[in-house]
Amino acid sequence: HLAHEKGLLMMGPDCGTAIINGAALCFGNAVRRGNIGIIGASGTGSQELSVRIHEFGGGISQLIGTGGRDMSEKIGGLMMLDAISMLEADPQTEIITLISKPPAPAVARKVLERARTCHKPVVVCFLGRESTPADEEGLQFARGTKEAALKAVLLTGVKKESLDLHPLNWQLIEEVRSRLTPQQKYIR
Repeated sequence: HLAHEKGLLMMGPDCGTAIINGAALCFGNAVRRGNIGIIGASGTGSQELSVRIHEFGGGISQLIGTGGRDMSEKIGGLMMLDAISMLEADPQTEIITLISKPPAPAVARKVLERARTCHKPVVVCFLGRESTPADEEGLQFARGTKEAALKAVLLTGVKKESLDLHPLNWQLIEEVRSRLTPQQKYIR
C-alpha cells in the first residue's frame, strides 16, 4: 500500500519475473522487443505468455510482474491497477495483456472495470475464471496463455493465416498416455 501511495510499483512479494525496456529482471526469457505489454500476477504464466507471443511473431514492450498475491482480497489488485495505467501511458505499448492466477472475484471485477476504460486494447487471461457477457464488453478474454498470446498478436495486425499455431499431436499424446500405468507417478 505504501508503494502505491508513493506512485511506485511493488513487484512482489512472489514476483519472479519482469522485462523492463528489454532488460529481464529475475527470471526472464529471451523474447523479441515489440508492442505488447504484459501485466502478470503469475510469474510462470507471464513467462509462458511472453514466449508464446514471441513464437507467434510478436514482441514484448514491458512485462510487469505484480506477485501472485496482488489479485487477492487483501492486496486488492493495487499493482495490477497501477501497471495498467503505466502501460496505458507507455508509448512502446500498444496492446496490454493481463494474466493472473485465480483472482478474488471482487478484485477481478475492479481490475476488469479499469481495463474497460483503457484506451488501448486489453486481453485478459484470469486462470480459472470464466468470463461473462458483462466482462467481455470492450475486452478480449482468453482461457489460457496460447489463446491470450494469439489474441494479442492478432491485435497487432498479424494475419491468423500466417501463423504456425502448433496444433497438438493427439496421436503421440494417446500413444504415450497408453503406456502409463495407474500407479505411475512420474514420466521421463
